[in-house]
Amino acid sequence: MPSVAAFILLLLCWPLLATAAQDDANANNTMSFITIDVAPWASVDPSSGRFVGAFPELIEAIGERSGLSMSISLTPFARVDRELESGDHDCTILIPRDESLVVPGELVSYHAIGVIAREGIVLREYDDMAGRAISVLRGASIHPRFDEDPTLDKQFDTDYAIALRKMERERIDVIAGAIPTIQFIAEQEGVADQLGDILQLAEVPLVFQCSRKSSQLDNMSAINQAIRDIKEDGTLEEIRQRHYF
Repeated sequence: MPSVAAFILLLLCWPLLATAAQDDANANNTMSFITIDVAPWASVDPSSGRFVGAFPELIEAIGERSGLSMSISLTPFARVDRELESGDHDCTILIPRDESLVVPGELVSYHAIGVIAREGIVLREYDDMAGRAISVLRGASIHPRFDEDPTLDKQFDTDYAIALRKMERERIDVIAGAIPTIQFIAEQEGVADQLGDILQLAEVPLVFQCSRKSSQLDNMSAINQAIRDIKEDGTLEEIRQRHYF
């Protein structure tokens, strides 16, 4: 009789055991993505605590197309490589990281780098910056010619919002940096109408890539295909337009 009772107990508990096992499997199969905490790419909405921006929308769209479970973490730029090197996070979508750390995947998009003039100032070619006061983020790299040009009047600021306020007061004429991000912050600050001519100097690729220590590398092909799908059906372009990247 004890064996019969044990068998009946096993039958009663089996659905619960199966559900728990499936939950564990799902948790283990979650793809952990990490990226930089910078709007409009990715940030936390202070009112809701939710992740917002281009990156969370991209990951949601990729998850829907691939059928894979995704989680997101945000961090300062300097920590991304450490997280990938340790394998604490599986993947990212970001400018290319060192291939000793990651396995590169599909190209997602390009991000425009350059300069934006104050409305009314002509900025059609590089030499139009001569004699103009230019705001540059401290430590930023724009383009080799620009970075190494001692003739330009560069003023170093800590963020784009400060640069935009200086531009509004006509203390600077040009802002250098990530063009979509400058446009986004100008919209947020209500000063988009002060932006004029744009001169693109470079572009950087944003690439799907995964830690070489990730246990999820077998899923890269499914994510690569999902990225190609959202390019082809227009989803990626909608996200680009919505978030200025």
